[in-house]
Amino acid sequence: MEYSEQEKFVHAGLTKALLSGLEMAFEGDETNQSYGWYNGLLFSLEPLSAVQAGQSITEGGSTIAAHADHALLTLRVVLAMFNNQRIEADWQSSWKLRQLSEAEWNHLKSELRQQYQATRALIQEKPFWREAELTQMIHHIAHTAYHASAIRQILRSAP
Repeated sequence: MEYSEQEKFVHAGLTKALLSGLEMAFEGDETNQSYGWYNGLLFSLEPLSAVQAGQSITEGGSTIAAHADHALLTLRVVLAMFNNQRIEADWQSSWKLRQLSEAEWNHLKSELRQQYQATRALIQEKPFWREAELTQMIHHIAHTAYHASAIRQILRSAP
């Protein structure tokens, strides 16, 4: 598909800013001065066991695993969209994950990291952005940051 020059946003700083936001949302590490106080999604999930991932702070509330599974589904949908594909997303099911084995939990974390790396590659390789695409990616980064924060709140409030 051809786009007019007015529809294209091309700027090296734009790519750098998107990558920085994505890295903070996924990898943020409070010991790294680049991120300061913020702990990203992958950083928050990595040390957790499957038992911890199955935690919720309220009866029937969302678990850490459910937040992670929902974030993974979102990554898959966003990547498909940017690759001009469409996948069916069962958003309700992504919130039902409660308990899982250590192997299942490790697989989920591995899938998240792989999809995150694919998203990084997409941003790095994209020659230009259209407004709708740029908006979608910014929303995706904010969405991921929300889930990282929700997970930290569950961890802080867990008995």
